[in-house]
Amino acid sequence: MGLRTIHLKLHKPGKLKREIIQKAFENYNNAFNYLLKTAFDNIDDIESNYKSPKGTYSTLSLSKWIDSKKSNELNEFDVQPFKDSLKLDFGMTMASYFVQKQTKPDMVFPNFKQDNAQVQEKLRPIYFCRYDTKRSFCLLYDPDSNKYFAKLFLMNIKNAKGRKISANKRELIYISKNPEPAKCLKRETFIIVPLSFGKWQENMLKQAIDRPEILRTARLLYKNNEYFLSMSINLPEEQEVKTTTFMGVSRGIRNDINYTIVDEKGNSIKKGSLENCRNTNDRKQIICKMANTIADIAFKNKSMVILQNLVGKGDKLSWREEGTVHKPAYGCKMYNELVRVLEYKLPQKGLPVPAKVSSVDIFHTCCVCGSNTRKNRFSETMFICTTCGASYSMDELGSRNLAVKLIKYEKTTFKLKARKTPEGMYLNNELIGLDMFVHKNENPYDRLKEEVKRLLDKKEDNYINSKLNFKDIKSILDKLVKSNFSNIEII
Repeated sequence: MGLRTIHLKLHKPGKLKREIIQKAFENYNNAFNYLLKTAFDNIDDIESNYKSPKGTYSTLSLSKWIDSKKSNELNEFDVQPFKDSLKLDFGMTMASYFVQKQTKPDMVFPNFKQDNAQVQEKLRPIYFCRYDTKRSFCLLYDPDSNKYFAKLFLMNIKNAKGRKISANKRELIYISKNPEPAKCLKRETFIIVPLSFGKWQENMLKQAIDRPEILRTARLLYKNNEYFLSMSINLPEEQEVKTTTFMGVSRGIRNDINYTIVDEKGNSIKKGSLENCRNTNDRKQIICKMANTIADIAFKNKSMVILQNLVGKGDKLSWREEGTVHKPAYGCKMYNELVRVLEYKLPQKGLPVPAKVSSVDIFHTCCVCGSNTRKNRFSETMFICTTCGASYSMDELGSRNLAVKLIKYEKTTFKLKARKTPEGMYLNNELIGLDMFVHKNENPYDRLKEEVKRLLDKKEDNYINSKLNFKDIKSILDKLVKSNFSNIEII
């Protein structure tokens, strides 16, 4: 299934409803700030006691730090409708912090306020962790007028309104597995507000009427004195596409984005450049439109998409000349945002999740002879190989090298040093930490399989002193097993 996010505007809520919404925002933000402040004072305990045996952090495990005592303390903020959501929101925030801290030890703790939240400030969105007609949030539908409404649980019992807060006394039907009419209560802890949206969002909502199970979570946003419901919808992906080509997608120095499509042998069959949408300055819209274009091209050509991994190491695409630095149109952050969108856009079309590969050499390696040196780059836009003389534009080169990365990887052999002695044979590969002796009465093939299995079973902490990280070592070993040990080269 593929997650999509749609934004629905709360259409002209009245004064009373706006007051209820604003109070809910203040309560939610004050409670969240309280959790962060308390966590900051206990950060060492959380960091050491709420990680997995593998040293990772998850939203669920971190949310368990909020025990029954802390949960009761949250009642002071009148956030009973949001307790489960607050715990998960806190867990997601802390998990993100710890993940970033593992690569950046000086990572700053998530920002929190010492004082209570104010209406005019930028407020954290209210998270709704489940779709439910009796709590959290849900949608309603008026079949007569073809209008949609949101039912938001924003108050506790103490603050429930002893009056009907509904949409013009019309009959509204729940969008749920049991599509029954909504009923009025004497005291209501929720509000019902009409929604406004475009045709694309309407298409999603129509699908939800027939398949309410696709409705998942939501966030209530406050922006420019307006309220928006940002809702996650889990739509079924298209039928799986069997890919027959590879499509490298790189950022460019002159063009915004470049792509090259090659066949299974690495022969180039199509290439081009893509420019950002110029009709809007909204960064999210620009990235979304670019991702849609790339996904359409990949689907049409049945391509496995290969992207740059710009987390940690860059691609050295920037060019300095006469004191001026020429930078790519897509910075690392913007390209990584594009990658994240493509990671769900492509599966929605039935294509595989894109592969992210190292891009440290894609703008310095010759596509003909494989020469890899920064001397090959002659100018901002021109590549001329100093070994064979082949020339390319810099924009074309990166996507071309990306497109053949997986093909070259599959052809790469596993190099194994072997040294015979009268007693047997020593086998060694320093990259993965393999160092073993096979007695002359033993079968080297069987012993190697046993040793590889042992290495795969090792914990991540045991690879701290290895030349490669745990993920790379596991990838090499998995490839070795997948090929049934047929890609070994004895040196």
